[in-house]
Amino acid sequence: MGIVVSGMFSGGLAAVSYYVAGLEWLAHGFLIWIVLGVTTTAGHTLRTAVRRASTALLSGVLVFYLGKQWVYVLEYAGAEYSVDPKRMAAWLAVAVLAGVACGTVFRHIGREGWSAAIATTTAIGLLFGDAARELYPTLSADPVFLVCTMLVVLVILLLAVVSKRQFGRIVLMALPCAGFGLALLLAAELLERLTW
Repeated sequence: MGIVVSGMFSGGLAAVSYYVAGLEWLAHGFLIWIVLGVTTTAGHTLRTAVRRASTALLSGVLVFYLGKQWVYVLEYAGAEYSVDPKRMAAWLAVAVLAGVACGTVFRHIGREGWSAAIATTTAIGLLFGDAARELYPTLSADPVFLVCTMLVVLVILLLAVVSKRQFGRIVLMALPCAGFGLALLLAAELLERLTW
């Protein structure tokens, strides 16, 4: 039940942020979803991690789309707004796929070994990819977004670094996994444009 609530809270926060000046990055970026993926899966078995991440992301996406509609109607009284079912269905499918990916990869965070280093740097790479997407092409982004991103990176490192040797593995894997993370975000961005 807590997983569903955390997903709903994340989706609701993103939906409200969509209409709040200065917080749009919470709705348009991946920060919330990466945090949700990491926090629901780290340290769990494969089956549990996949189930938890998929449930959290599904409930988050559902609340995001329905919440966006609700906030719009409240914000603009009398206006009509409806959810695009194709777009929502596409993102619900992405939520399931992302849940499987998050559960498979991020469950290793906080352990010793190369799989944990790859999981950690993949999560951080996704965050840096999200920051790069925000910074392009103007090389400027909301300072709150950048601070929040760095705080999440720090929290992930605190969860992940269980020894000096593990820290070394994370440093070695940082660059290739950051590139992989950026590629994943670009693929999600392309899907968003195709379903628009």
